[in-house]
Amino acid sequence: MTISEMHIAFDLLLDKVNSLQYPSFLPEEKDFFLNQAIRRFVKTRYSGFNSKKEGFEESQKRIDDLRTLVRELTIPCGVSGMKPNGYSLTGGFSGHLFDTAPYWLSLGEEVDITFTPANPSLIMPRRVGVTGATANDYRWKLDDPTAAHILHYDEARPLRLFYNDTIEFITDGNYSVTNAYLRFLKKPTIVSLTPVVNCDLAESTHDEIVALAVQLALENVEQPRTESFTQLVNTME
Repeated sequence: MTISEMHIAFDLLLDKVNSLQYPSFLPEEKDFFLNQAIRRFVKTRYSGFNSKKEGFEESQKRIDDLRTLVRELTIPCGVSGMKPNGYSLTGGFSGHLFDTAPYWLSLGEEVDITFTPANPSLIMPRRVGVTGATANDYRWKLDDPTAAHILHYDEARPLRLFYNDTIEFITDGNYSVTNAYLRFLKKPTIVSLTPVVNCDLAESTHDEIVALAVQLALENVEQPRTESFTQLVNTME
């Protein structure tokens, strides 16, 4: 649907064409509810907090729901001063992700690592996965002598930490991280009728987004129809 068609569908679902039962919404208000619905749609399909209890890529429907937002970037890494043996994105998010595709939700990371291999024929750099870490478990993972971030038999998966506007990769000091490969969901485009900005999610999702926007509008005006319409929205997938 175009944004104009979304507005028409919003009015029809709200029963504004032949009824004066519900309050009139300005185009800017419809845009607000549609954008709110888009953000909620993306987050619930990503997390699995939805009627199907399916998160991102857990079914073909979930793949199609968010496929137009998936982006991949390669970003060089440099030595970080935050933690020993740390490497971070050169320029951080602000230098790359926000310029080319607004980063919103992470889907995964890989990195290139370099070291002096025991086997001279080993191709360098090597592309490997990462070991997720949080502020809560970082320390014990770092001290674990069997942790995956420790180089062993030419294999290692550096620890990965998110903070502020960057990602940091921590090694055991025996290898370096040169590039990061990031897969993420970009921030959905903010739609508007004036100027015309259309929804950048897959066409198959538009009916669900409009229905969700109407549900949010009904909740906003506290209409008795909210409960029944919510049940309708939950059966649309």
